[in-house]
Amino acid sequence: MSVDHQSPSDFLYSRQGPWPQPCPEHPFGESAGVIHVPVSEALDWWLRVGSRYVTTLLYTPVAYLRGILKPGLAEVSNDEFVSMLTNSMLSKFVKNVFDNKDREIFGSKLDKENIWICDFEPVRVVKTFKGIYASASKVLLLKKGDIFSVIEIYIDETKSIFYPHDEDNWELAKYFVLQGGALCSTLVIHPLLHFPMDSVNAITKTALPKNHILFQLLYPHLRFTLYLEKAVLTFKTSLLMSKWWMPYAPYPGPYIGLRDLLVEGYEGIGTNFSYPPFAYQFEPEFIVGKYGEFHQAYYPVFKKFVTEVLVDLTGTEVFYLSKWADYASAWVPGFPKGPELIRDRELLISTVAYFLFDVSVGHTVDHYNFGKMDIRKIPMRIRHAPPKAGHKIKLDRSKLTKFWDFGKYEMARRLFFQETTKTRLIETEYDFGKRNHILQKFVTEFKNNLRKTDEKLKKDNAQFTPVDDIAASIQF
Repeated sequence: MSVDHQSPSDFLYSRQGPWPQPCPEHPFGESAGVIHVPVSEALDWWLRVGSRYVTTLLYTPVAYLRGILKPGLAEVSNDEFVSMLTNSMLSKFVKNVFDNKDREIFGSKLDKENIWICDFEPVRVVKTFKGIYASASKVLLLKKGDIFSVIEIYIDETKSIFYPHDEDNWELAKYFVLQGGALCSTLVIHPLLHFPMDSVNAITKTALPKNHILFQLLYPHLRFTLYLEKAVLTFKTSLLMSKWWMPYAPYPGPYIGLRDLLVEGYEGIGTNFSYPPFAYQFEPEFIVGKYGEFHQAYYPVFKKFVTEVLVDLTGTEVFYLSKWADYASAWVPGFPKGPELIRDRELLISTVAYFLFDVSVGHTVDHYNFGKMDIRKIPMRIRHAPPKAGHKIKLDRSKLTKFWDFGKYEMARRLFFQETTKTRLIETEYDFGKRNHILQKFVTEFKNNLRKTDEKLKKDNAQFTPVDDIAASIQF
């Protein structure tokens, strides 16, 4: 193989750029972090992203006033409850695999046809503040055609099962399930779209020459991410720290339990089939319903684009591609090694296409969807003990949360949860160097296909985020 000599100046940061390492705040049980971020990226982030956080904090008094004017939680009907579980980001948790604990709880009911489970077991590690409650939970669902209905709810804290006829106990149980959905969405599964990809981001910037076709393809999708992730994982003002004085810290407990939720997502729960250990994917996971349809519709568009771009690699590009994969595989579980990518073109295409899909469509749609949910219906905090079978309660929704619970949650939504796109996928520009005149037609085709996909999803009532709002990178 002929390999051209590359000097340090041929690399973005002269081969002295960012690199993965065990995260100093929590080095065991989580994906690698990228802590030493170039100053230029830090300044870019503060100017374009960090400044928004500062100005958004001015909304704090309004958020808290809204909590005073309309206290507590809103009613969630059974139909709306099922829709929230099966037609939103929460549908990622709906599975039709059952482990031993599921069978101990639900018994022979799991042997019937079309039974599905929505499992929020990771909440078991949460340690709550005084007067605030949380519980792991499981929901049994019946699927007939494309329609789901709820059968029963299991609340782990009280080892109790509830049914729709259980009146206020049932209503409270639904809130604990939705709280589990909020916690597991934001701190268990969504982080898997974020942090493992940081290693690929850093290694791409440091180990690939700027004239490498893969660098040119990925680079527009790497902006803002590393400093954002550093802030989330290490800043003392991070949402994860959950200090009492933070006006935007809505979680029900302190740092230690919240950080354990990240571990539950990354390491998995050995006995729970709904939570396998993280491994790099090569296509979107199966998700039930329209939310899954959204994911499946976009992925082929990326795969086609990558197939058209990654052609006729030079000997030097193949050499650095192999090194890139070897470096990434050392930090990202399941990421293929260099020789595998060189031998298997389909594997190469899928590896790159999924990365692009993850940091743009996959990441944005979670934020867009969760950010639009009614925070009075999917609580982070509940100020009532979990229901217990045989103990009837009288539910007062106005007392299930305090006004500052709402204020903190609303500020977190505005600051962190909702989509706030700075650079858009549909507007991404690629500089393919010497290949530019050949490959720009595929860029145009890629963007046209994104538009067509968006139009089709809108017609099919599965447009969970408009294509114009999809970010080019992980930037919120």
